[in-house]
Amino acid sequence: MKKSRARNYRYRVVGAKWLLRLLASLSLNNARRFGALIAAIGWHFSTTHKKVTLANLKLCFPELSNMEREKLARKSLIESAKTAAEMGALCMWEHRRCLDLVEATDNEALLDMAIASKKGVILLAPHVGNWEMMRHFLASKTTFIGLYEPPKIKELEPLMIAVRDKVGMISAPANAKGVAKLFKELGKGAVTAILPDARPSKRAGGVSAPFFGVNTQTPTFLQKAAQKTGAIVVCGVAMRSSKGFTLRFLQADQNIYNPDEIIAATALNNSVETCVRLDVAQYVWEYNRFRVRVK
Repeated sequence: MKKSRARNYRYRVVGAKWLLRLLASLSLNNARRFGALIAAIGWHFSTTHKKVTLANLKLCFPELSNMEREKLARKSLIESAKTAAEMGALCMWEHRRCLDLVEATDNEALLDMAIASKKGVILLAPHVGNWEMMRHFLASKTTFIGLYEPPKIKELEPLMIAVRDKVGMISAPANAKGVAKLFKELGKGAVTAILPDARPSKRAGGVSAPFFGVNTQTPTFLQKAAQKTGAIVVCGVAMRSSKGFTLRFLQADQNIYNPDEIIAATALNNSVETCVRLDVAQYVWEYNRFRVRVK
């Protein structure tokens, strides 16, 4: 049984590398077309992604008609498939080539001022557009450290670290030792980015706070990290544009620094909402944030 499992893991690792190389061989636009085609075909099937997306949109946008939500759901799933298809380029292309995909930046001065303060910066980076593009950009500007959850398939971990470290990013596992390293680097003025819209693990901790008017478990790590280190929180997303990406930076809700966990978590969700509303379709609505039941 153990040999069979190990063999399956090896196949998955080889398959993941092969798929990334295949996608990397395409131009960015062709990769996006490929992703959109897969999503358009998948829309005609009753997939879990489709069901969860529709359920989440119904919770968050009850004012929309069923037809409007279906149209938005289809567009969102296509955008998510484009994000997945872009991973070949953003993981396998050379760092400089990826940076050339940045067509424009909006409010970059907000990020630059935070970096110049030498207090450390925590980028609140929700699942809007493509986070991997932001990784390239941040690593090109200053010392950038990021926590990562070791993959379930252990053999994939070296590939994950290699992809991140080749752009000059410092990788640290999401455990006590990694968090200590993160806090140390923030104290030196480094930048980190935290994905704030995942359901918190029991280890990380979380509280219930409204997101699009719906109470949901919200992580408290970002707020605790900011309070402990004195780092400045800035919102940032890499939005998909016609030939590449537009990077947009926004002020975070200042209550994110509040010592009250619920107030801070509500401010975090408000900040995420502001980012999502830049382009609702580019948000990953198929993530089961609310633990909705689908049939």
